[in-house]
Amino acid sequence: MSTLILENAGAKIARFNDEGLHYNLVANEIYKKRNDEGDPFSESFLQYLIAGLIVFDLGRWMGSKRYAFEGGGFALRLNSKLHEIRQLLEPLMKLSLAQIDLQEHRDAIMRAYETLSAKGSGALHEDQTKSFHVGATKILHFLNPELFIIVDSNAARAFKISWDLPFRNTTQPGYSADRYLECMKRARIDISTYGLEQFRALEPNVPLTRIYDKLTFVTGSMY
Repeated sequence: MSTLILENAGAKIARFNDEGLHYNLVANEIYKKRNDEGDPFSESFLQYLIAGLIVFDLGRWMGSKRYAFEGGGFALRLNSKLHEIRQLLEPLMKLSLAQIDLQEHRDAIMRAYETLSAKGSGALHEDQTKSFHVGATKILHFLNPELFIIVDSNAARAFKISWDLPFRNTTQPGYSADRYLECMKRARIDISTYGLEQFRALEPNVPLTRIYDKLTFVTGSMY
């Protein structure tokens, strides 16, 4: 079964690349740093994570002290969260969405998502009464761009129209760890339906879920 996300895939990627150069430039540097670094949980990679979140439209939620380790700055809060989830995610850092057993690793993925998105003391959102759902998916993606998809409002809309997932038509579509894992499952089906090698050929040398992110972004923006 082909979904709307897969329709005109090549044209959608071309459209994204025409309009999203700033996203691509920063994402490519993050992927390169990740490969060179070898440890996506390190403090040196942390700076790249923060830059990626800013360019990927999350700066307004991060506060003014984005790179700061003092005074409750975002870097300090993010570093603390990464320490919390490291043990959960380290076994997944070399896996791709095409090969992972999502049921086997369900608990680790959901606990990591919940840790990153949580409100309250130490929350990544500057307003600690608010959750950091979209940011959680972008952090996970940059930690392993072969495995973790991004789910923002455009992606949520794409999943709703393509897979009939129960997202709402609001600026807060009803994100949750359960729904994120379900989106990962549907993304995996889409990629398998398209054919893994054919899917990778849409944009060679680009991480698997980055290709998919461009498709959901453009699909969601069209509706």
